[in-house]
Amino acid sequence: MAVTFLHTADWQMGMKALQAGEKAKEVRAKRFETAARVVELAKREGVAFVLLAGDLFEHYDVDEAVVRKTVALLDSFSPIRVFVLPGNHDPLIAGGIWDRQSWQRVGDHVTLLCESAEFHVREEVVLYPAPLKQKQSTLDPTAWMPARATGDDRIRIGVAHGALDLLPKRTNFPISATRADEAGLDYLALGDWHSFMQQGRTVYSGTMEPTSFSEKDPGNVSIVEISGARSEPVVSRHHLGALRWSEHEALIGDVSDVEELRRVILRLGPLPAQLLRITPQFDPAAPPEALGELRSLRDELQKESFHLDWPFETLDALPETPVILPEGLLADIDEGLGAILEGRIPEGPAREAASEAPEVLQEARALLRRLVAEAHR
Repeated sequence: MAVTFLHTADWQMGMKALQAGEKAKEVRAKRFETAARVVELAKREGVAFVLLAGDLFEHYDVDEAVVRKTVALLDSFSPIRVFVLPGNHDPLIAGGIWDRQSWQRVGDHVTLLCESAEFHVREEVVLYPAPLKQKQSTLDPTAWMPARATGDDRIRIGVAHGALDLLPKRTNFPISATRADEAGLDYLALGDWHSFMQQGRTVYSGTMEPTSFSEKDPGNVSIVEISGARSEPVVSRHHLGALRWSEHEALIGDVSDVEELRRVILRLGPLPAQLLRITPQFDPAAPPEALGELRSLRDELQKESFHLDWPFETLDALPETPVILPEGLLADIDEGLGAILEGRIPEGPAREAASEAPEVLQEARALLRRLVAEAHR
């Protein structure tokens, strides 16, 4: 009677990934690579089936190429059965993504859970899905799930997408934290919260690949083992995410603070897999050496990390020892760049840079001054 299955959610295929800037296309590609690792894990663990608890797609009008590629990926699970629940990003609406011909070509081992009704996986295992049919609601989509009847010794698994009422400031599709107990479920597989979370028999697997800087523990899927009706589920978390997103607001008082920021970032993993958002707070009393080290760290991260969100102007405005440029070409260039930033077109060698973006000019001017300062040390 025992059953082992894989629980995942929030694949968000076709997400725009605007926070990743010019790396957005690569971020979208990484989701397919990680999804392929989900397939490998499911086959390696020999699971009976896969539950995808909502938001397979980012929205209902994603590009056709995304749908076709996702269908091909789901087909690669065969012969493992896959159950897909419509979520709030890809609700079950007329003319939506589930009506496309490209989706209709998915293999027979993939089932779209379209009804709030008991679904038999096999004689001793049943699902209670709660498909979403709109993007927003204040109603609990799991409220329909019936209590376990006397003598019902089947393994009962709920599948839903929404906000467990233990979560802060989340009101869309609220789900009762006591639903699993009230309905006599052996497991309630949830999607919508992108971090892993377990409350007894109720589990968010989280997204298999991070989607933003705000997520605390993304990049996981869950392998679930249930030995029989009313037994405690054994949930093992598997981290498959390729990228790591993190935010850092560091107070910089001296060089040691810069070194600590570097250590914190490097402890997170290889830089080529990191998306970083850094907002340094600079103590006005800090020595110039600290600013120099901070700029060196930014240069290092700019070259080696997957994506860096750290505007150069956050450093350009920080206090430092004034740099006196020697008369001649360098001073002329510096003066010319300053004129352009003030909205004037200068004469001389800097004139050709007048069409460049302000942030490029600011960085060029700061780099010029830093090189001069280092040359005079």
